Amino acid sequence: MVRGDLAVFPFLSVMQMFLTSGRAGRLSVDHVRGGQLWLERGEITHAEAGRLRGDHALQFMASLDAGVFTFEVDQPPPTRSMSLRRDPALRRLLEDNAAWEPLLRTFPDWNRRLRFTAKWTEAQPVTRTQYRVLNLIADSGNIRTLLERTAAPPRLVLETLKPFLLAELIEIS
Repeated sequence: MVRGDLAVFPFLSVMQMFLTSGRAGRLSVDHVRGGQLWLERGEITHAEAGRLRGDHALQFMASLDAGVFTFEVDQPPPTRSMSLRRDPALRRLLEDNAAWEPLLRTFPDWNRRLRFTAKWTEAQPVTRTQYRVLNLIADSGNIRTLLERTAAPPRLVLETLKPFLLAELIEIS
């Protein structure tokens, strides 16, 4: 078993090390944006983050900039939700990580809730996608829970909510 802190060893470097080593096992990250990744011979075979699975879970975890990781050797995946070899996996994680940066500045604490402000009116024009995402605000606990409850990719959800937050139609409480 290997343990470490992502504040010391960045997530992308950790992933590069494990994917290059060709070791099989489960990488778990304890953090509000954490989850688990299963690796086999230089490829990501499954990802879970709360209720998210596969590509959405991997995108979710690409946001990691902190947390404690544990790698347990020879832990088989519960299922195979993906087959992403080393180089495409690292490229995708790098691109996703960079795309998360502005969203993490806007939504820094995923333990907090979103709520509508007094500026919001039911007459506010929204698209179907925006309606689906905004509809989750009232019933979700925190930002992480909101991201887990939608079928849309997690980054798309926050990109959809960002203009409403900047317009002060919703707020982080």
